[in-house]
This record gives sequence, C-alpha cells and structure tokens, in this order.
Amino acid sequence: MPRAPFPGLWLAPHRPLFLLAGLWALLVPTVWLLPQGLGPEPLAWHRHELLFGMGGAALGGYLLTALPAWTGGRRVAAAVTAALVALWLVGRLTFAIGGTGPLGSLAGAAYFLALAGFLSARVTRARAWGRIPLALAPLVPGWAQIDDLSGETAALFFALLIGLVGGRAIAAFTRHWLAGSPGAPAVSDPPWLAGGALLTLALAMAALQVDAPRLAGPLLIASGLMQLARMPGWRNGYAVRYPALLLLHLAWLWLPLGLVLAGAAQLPEAGLGPATALHAVTMGAMGSMMLAIMARAAMVRQGTRLRVSPVLGLAFTLVQLSVLARLLMGWGGADPAPLLRIAALAWMTGWALFLWDFRHALRGPVPRPVLSAHSRA
Repeated sequence: MPRAPFPGLWLAPHRPLFLLAGLWALLVPTVWLLPQGLGPEPLAWHRHELLFGMGGAALGGYLLTALPAWTGGRRVAAAVTAALVALWLVGRLTFAIGGTGPLGSLAGAAYFLALAGFLSARVTRARAWGRIPLALAPLVPGWAQIDDLSGETAALFFALLIGLVGGRAIAAFTRHWLAGSPGAPAVSDPPWLAGGALLTLALAMAALQVDAPRLAGPLLIASGLMQLARMPGWRNGYAVRYPALLLLHLAWLWLPLGLVLAGAAQLPEAGLGPATALHAVTMGAMGSMMLAIMARAAMVRQGTRLRVSPVLGLAFTLVQLSVLARLLMGWGGADPAPLLRIAALAWMTGWALFLWDFRHALRGPVPRPVLSAHSRA
C-alpha cells in the first residue's frame, strides 16, 4: 500500500495550516500574470484571498500551536485541526464560486468563528484570563467577512491583529532568547503603549467608517509611531546576534511604516494613494511577519538556537523586495506594469522557497516547542 507523502502532517496544527498559508501566498498573485479576462477578477481575488485565505491559515496555525503553552493542557487533536482546515477550504471555495449574501459571508467567516470559539473555550477552562484577547482575535477577520468591509478597513483590521498577536510574539521570543544571555537587559513592552497603539488604530478605523479622513489620518500616524516606540524595549540591538529573531524585528518595522503611510494617504496634501500605503501593511507587515514566524517551524535547531538557512534568508529578502517594488508603483511617472510583475514574481519566488524549506517540517516527530528552540519557550 503506498505511503502518504507526509504521514506526520496532522501531528500538529501548524503543519497543515502553515502549508496552506504558504501555498495560498504563492497561488494568489498568479492572477496578475494571467492574460486579461482569464481567471478571477484580479483585485477582488488578490485582496480577499491574501487577507482571509493566507492570513487566516497563518493566524490559526500560530494560535493553535501556542494554545497548549497558554493553558498548560493537552495539545490540539488532529480531528479539531482537520475540521478547521475543512472550514477554511469551504471559505475559499465559497469565494471562488462567487458566493454572496448572508450565507456566503457566513461560510467565509465560519473558520474564524470556530477558531475563536475553540480557543476561548480552552482558555476559559484553564482560567488563563490574560490570553482571552488572543483567543478572541480571530473574531476580527470573522467580523470583517460578515460585514463585507472595504479593502482598506479589512487591511487595518489585520494591522490590529498584527499589533495584538505579533507584538506579543516578538516580545516573548526576545525575552526567551535574552534569558540565556548573561548581563542582557530585560525586555519591556509596556501595556499602556501597546494598548494605546491599538486603541488609536481602532479610533482611526471608526473615523474612516464615518467618513472623517482628516481625523483618521493623524490617528493612524500616531498609532504607527506608538508601535515604533515599542521596539527599543524589545532590545533590537541584541536581535542582530540571532538571525531567527532579527527576521521578526525587521518584519515588525513594516507595521509602523504602513500605519504612518496609511495616515498620510488620508491627507490630500500628502499626495499618496491609499492602495500604495496599505500594501506596506498587507504585503509588508502582514506578509513579512507571517513568513518570519512560520519560518521558525522550518528552521534547524542548534542547541538553543534556530538556524536561518540560506533558502529561508533568500525567501525573506525576496518578500521585502516585492513590497518595495509594489510601493514604488505609487511614486513617480514610471509604467506600473513592469513593477507589478516584478513584485508578483519576487513575492511568489520567496514563498516558493519557503515551501521548499518547510517540506522538512511536515515529516516525522514534531520538535517541541515548535516555534522556538529555547526550553522555556
């Protein structure tokens, strides 16, 4: 009887979900390379599926992997992972066939609602109250699906998620790394600063909903500056010594930059298109952060360190180049078509390289902890 290609695929939730996130990141931009009129409508497909398809799979993989550490309980059963993967696939199929109306929105949101329900039930049972915001985080994209929000608002919802989930992850990974470095300063991440950045972003999104761009612009800029102000407390200088950690710190830079650009785009005198600014949030912050975190599951362990392979390093570099190419489309009078193709090809090649390296992480026993080599992670 033939063996399955990846017999260990269902041993941990990050395996199928990170695989789907990488595959979707590779597949979705192909619409920009197809002849006009062939395939789905490029803008809607690109915007929706990178946010909710790629982003949703990566978010679920990370939260389900972190769950046992939050609760001190058992790991996620393969049947639960399979059910969530099935709901994710239903969402992709529903959008692909043009499912609209309340039933189509609910089908798209079902994965996020089920994910939030499972996480919050486990966290509540363990009385891990401090993890409730993270457990409920999938409700953010779930609501965005049900309410059929604009691309700009949906992208800012994901910026909110990055600020909530990604910021905590970087602080935790940095803290664990510095715990083994004698004389290293303590990592700080003041709740008032992190909370203030998220609250300011939420107020900016509310201002956009009532068509008040003059108010939303400064709020977005303030949120971005507060997210930037969190970084010194994460001891960025020490991250240079550890490439696996450095990728996370570099990826984070796109969030404050994206929010500042998004704020500037709300002010006509800035002369910046909102689509260009928001790509710094979606391709830059979202894409880079997801790649930096998911790549940790593929890295080889050397003692208490994770080693960034040349393939993963090149993958991360290409994704950064793809974002820069896309942002350049918003400046100057150059023909945007070549830059769009460069951005798409660099992005796709970067994610193809990630998938090539990630194939090793789909086989055999699951190294624990999944996303860190530190025994206290």
